Amino acid sequence: MNKVWIISDHPETAYELAGKAKTLGTSLTAYVLGDNDVAQRVISFGADVVKLMQLPQTTVWEQYLSVLLQEAGTENPELILVASTCRGKDLAAQLAAKLDCPCVTDSKKLEEKDGKLVLQRIIYGGLAYQDIECNTFPVIVTIAPHTFEKGEPEEKQGEIFNLSLIGEGPIQVVERKAKEAASVNLAEADIVVGVGRGLTQQSGLAMFEELAKLLGGEVGCTRPIAEDLKWLPEERYLGITGKQIKPNLYLCAGVSGQIQHVYGIRESKVIVSINNNENAPIFKVSDYYIVGDLEEVIPALISALK
Repeated sequence: MNKVWIISDHPETAYELAGKAKTLGTSLTAYVLGDNDVAQRVISFGADVVKLMQLPQTTVWEQYLSVLLQEAGTENPELILVASTCRGKDLAAQLAAKLDCPCVTDSKKLEEKDGKLVLQRIIYGGLAYQDIECNTFPVIVTIAPHTFEKGEPEEKQGEIFNLSLIGEGPIQVVERKAKEAASVNLAEADIVVGVGRGLTQQSGLAMFEELAKLLGGEVGCTRPIAEDLKWLPEERYLGITGKQIKPNLYLCAGVSGQIQHVYGIRESKVIVSINNNENAPIFKVSDYYIVGDLEEVIPALISALK
């Protein structure tokens, strides 16, 4: 492809998209929220041109739609990768509508083959994959954070520009408040210890926390633990409507393996599960599993690690 764009309101996701995009096109332009340091990093991951976007004081970031439409009219990008964040999803949909082109959401795989763009996305709550071929361009594709590795930065020269908004738009921002910082970022954890409804007493969380600490990891959980029982905060809930993680190790106990939970942990490099039901669905997606009572297995693991 001759021209590929990436658009991201999160620098880290921009680095990931740049690493993937440089394998697809001969010219890569990045539209990124950030400063010159962010721009230099995006260039080191593969961008040829970076156009910096700032968070507007009195309107929403999506107001850059008008600017992007003008740029698309002169640049004619064939592929536009958009970070699948709250703002990115909104912007991608509007951009696709205005450009009258397809928009493929949350693609997990992306490659060029015989002049076509081949994509894959998960559908039906994680029960099936959908393969898509696009042979008309432009096409817009949204990519969730952490879908692709950002690769190694390289010494590279590129051009940096600042974009300005065109007008204020119909939405006026009255006030912005900083969101309370989360106490844990499971998406960045190398090891996650998962707890499911097989744990019958809240006091049992202590052994999961101790095991996670010994492994240098964090504790995650299934939806009932967070939303129904309120034993852990919702930021630790893993699943299709919770966090999606890609740790090196996901070790879980008392997790049955419902597809909604598996969706959030299926890209873990190694999955180890503990369940007293030898037919537990979680075993089907596990690399290793132990049939046993978590009240016995977890303390044994802690003892061995000590």
